[in-house]
Amino acid sequence: MPLSLCLQRIIGRNPILIRYGPVATLTIILILLAVTCIVVTEVYLNTTFKTGVNMDNATLNYFNVSGSPGLVLLADVFSIDLDGQTFSFHWSLVGACGHQYTGSSNDTCIQNQFVNNVALYLNDVNWNLTSPIGTFDPSKVQNPPPVAYIPGRKQLPTEEYNTILPTDPFLPCTLQKRVSTLYYPFDQHSAYVSLLAIDTDTNKSLPISGVIGYGSMVNWVGWSTFYPTTVGNETLYALALTVQRQNMVMAFALLLVITNWILSLTVLWMTVLVMFRTHVNDNLILISTAVLFALPQIRASMPDSPPFGVFIDIPGYITNVSLVIVCTSILLFSQLQYNYRPVVKTSASVELTRSQETTFLMSGE
Repeated sequence: MPLSLCLQRIIGRNPILIRYGPVATLTIILILLAVTCIVVTEVYLNTTFKTGVNMDNATLNYFNVSGSPGLVLLADVFSIDLDGQTFSFHWSLVGACGHQYTGSSNDTCIQNQFVNNVALYLNDVNWNLTSPIGTFDPSKVQNPPPVAYIPGRKQLPTEEYNTILPTDPFLPCTLQKRVSTLYYPFDQHSAYVSLLAIDTDTNKSLPISGVIGYGSMVNWVGWSTFYPTTVGNETLYALALTVQRQNMVMAFALLLVITNWILSLTVLWMTVLVMFRTHVNDNLILISTAVLFALPQIRASMPDSPPFGVFIDIPGYITNVSLVIVCTSILLFSQLQYNYRPVVKTSASVELTRSQETTFLMSGE
């Protein structure tokens, strides 16, 4: 016996279920939805920005910092302008590794501790002819300002500098299409930068142990790749920082594509039924017109809605709109053909429609 018939028999014999069944069912559904939302939200919050920046070994390994003697920098992307093709960075000095750079008695990495006066240059070859993006003074760590004594702020960098860097400008040469919004919502965007740290007391370059790349934007996640390259007797440092959309953004965009297909296939199914002479309620047929106008609104609801022409528009928008247009046209023409047929005149000069004519002929037989 089908489950629906079993439920009807059980409910029909129980007056309590008849009276309180709908309310109880609605309450159970609401409780399940609330629990699901709480669990999913908790998982999302725990997996987003789950790792803080510090100098313990686990964190350094997570961000691929070698821990060799030298400085440890933080590059935090806090804003991205896709139209202007730029990243906005926060640069700060997290700490250092090695006794000659921390002033400690061992070579461990220590957060917010360094002994050199550091000037940081980006993309500069002739650094002595340009200005650094920022300088880091160890005296501000040794004698911190009063704000550093607020609980939880002692290990924060004392100085931070902002810069704007272009995203990879070589798309016409490399044709890496994924670095453009053409691949929305799976697009990735990268910025590349050369790093140079100078000791302002000796005018000598300082080694960089690693750079922690971070992305503190809610709808993007970022990571970095640090490139130390030895050229002759000198080590050169470069950083590639890449961002891509959060998993929730990608999942929601795909959910909207699936919604478009569900609506489109529903209209297609109604069309197939009408083509095989199955009676479909006129109000249901009018839904196809509503679906046609709903599809563009669903497309515009995508997070950071990209311009028309991204690859997801072909399987998830253009195909749906084209399908619904064809189906809606067939449904409307079939309704016109069924409801507005030519009249037939009998010998008694009585005007009959096609359906009435069939009834008249059958009764005459």
